[in-house]
Amino acid sequence: MTVAVDDVLGWDLSGLPAAASSLTTLTGRLIDTGRTCERSALKDRAWQGVTEVAARTRIGTVTASLIRTAHTVDDAAESVRTAHSELADLQTVLRSAVDTLRADRYLVAADGTVTHPDAEHRAAALDATEQIQALLGQATRLDRTHSAALDSFAAQLTGSDPNAVVMPSGAIVTPARAAGLLSAMTDPEMRRRAWASFSESERNEIIKDKSTVIGNLDGIPFADRAVANEVTIRAELREALGGGWTGNVDADRADRLRSMLADDRTFLAFDPDTGEFIEIVGELTPTTTNVGVFVPGTGTGLDDIDSLRKKALKLSEKSNAPVIVWADGPFPQHIVADPRTTKSMEMAVDPTLAAVNAPRLVEFTRALDAELGAVAPDAKTTVIGHSYGGSIVGTAEQLGMRADRVVYASAAGTGVDPDRGWSNPESDVKRYSITPPGDPIHLAQKFGAPLHGGDPDVAPGVTRLDSGYLSPDDSGGRRLLQGTSSHTDYLNDFDSDAFNALAKVIAGQEPAPYVERAPDMPRILERPELAPIIIADEVFDGVVDGFKDTIGGVLRLVG
Repeated sequence: MTVAVDDVLGWDLSGLPAAASSLTTLTGRLIDTGRTCERSALKDRAWQGVTEVAARTRIGTVTASLIRTAHTVDDAAESVRTAHSELADLQTVLRSAVDTLRADRYLVAADGTVTHPDAEHRAAALDATEQIQALLGQATRLDRTHSAALDSFAAQLTGSDPNAVVMPSGAIVTPARAAGLLSAMTDPEMRRRAWASFSESERNEIIKDKSTVIGNLDGIPFADRAVANEVTIRAELREALGGGWTGNVDADRADRLRSMLADDRTFLAFDPDTGEFIEIVGELTPTTTNVGVFVPGTGTGLDDIDSLRKKALKLSEKSNAPVIVWADGPFPQHIVADPRTTKSMEMAVDPTLAAVNAPRLVEFTRALDAELGAVAPDAKTTVIGHSYGGSIVGTAEQLGMRADRVVYASAAGTGVDPDRGWSNPESDVKRYSITPPGDPIHLAQKFGAPLHGGDPDVAPGVTRLDSGYLSPDDSGGRRLLQGTSSHTDYLNDFDSDAFNALAKVIAGQEPAPYVERAPDMPRILERPELAPIIIADEVFDGVVDGFKDTIGGVLRLVG
């Protein structure tokens, strides 16, 4: 509906300049407050520790939110100035035209129709009608345009516009574009501050548009990552049940996805294309004092998601701490295989995937530290690497992974870069190893040292823990944990001494040190299929040199 003549002439625009000035003043105050917060946070150089990290993180988040709000308020101020200028100019032109017409005895109706008592002025009246109604049309358009702009700014401040997300820079983008900008950020802390500056509505829209992106981004708070991954899993389940464009049903995949949605499971990462995932068992709360991260080994894939959860659940119960299963990368699927049919990196003897996964683990532990800083600043982190996972953890330590405690459990080695030592920034880190006697991994530790970094059981600063005995059998007897099956036996025997030792480390306790009861090296002749692990020296040297070149290139790329 077009506005009426007297409505436009009655507009009281006198308060708009003052409103714009107030908004500009508010902009300055918001920016000054943000900068003051940052300066205060950096002022005390002597203040360090988890509380300082948590405080600085929160201050950074608040500052980003203040700056984002300041940008929006500043844009609103400019919009108000423009509205005043354009509406006041039009009002002046309309008033002048109407006053002139009425002075000449023309009648101006509310809808802009102009008439005159004398018939000889009919043509002039029709011409005036066209001009007045054009001004009314322009007034209507300007009124709606500026009203919509101000409504948009209000929606930006509240985050209620489903198609607009205000970035900390003040840029207004779509939810999908916002996800892309977040993904492009190289600093997870910057990403965390940007995410915190969004309103809940904005965060929900971004998750709806790009759940697979948000669910896998370090720096996004764990609660939001979990929501995003649940959205992804539900969408994948609909697809598996025939809800996609093909209409095909994948019953096995549907069962797997249903399992992932059962029992309030929480995923901090999930890639539906590769099956890579991170699952947390237990909840991070302000009272959390410890948290564990378990990195599994060769053969890990989405099919192991339930069995790995069972292990994490038992570790969590025994340590009274949340436990995270980290499988957010590609794992070798064979110990050794025919190189004519299997790529070398798909075999555990090849350390390439350890070098690929380690930087991702480093970034996740940094994201975990940020989460703990915000939720449970006193919590201590234990990272456990089993088998090939030990090589991943060791390489992550070489790249600067921070952890309070590290356990090399039947680990392939201490890290794939022979030229780097561990550079865990935690000065008081405690390192442990646990490897049962007869575990075939001893072969990798001895003969694969140039590839995976050597034997953690004898590495300086590492305490080897007692692997002990399996849980009692039906008659009450306890069998020594040893032999070729011992590599995984203790992870599936939740009352074994070795499993309990892992839980104790997570809980911050000191398990019993190693007691020698049997030889470490397995009796390989009893398992002929393991013989290929021991490679002839002349062949081994060439393989090592080739792998070293590959690993060196990968690690140079990640720093």
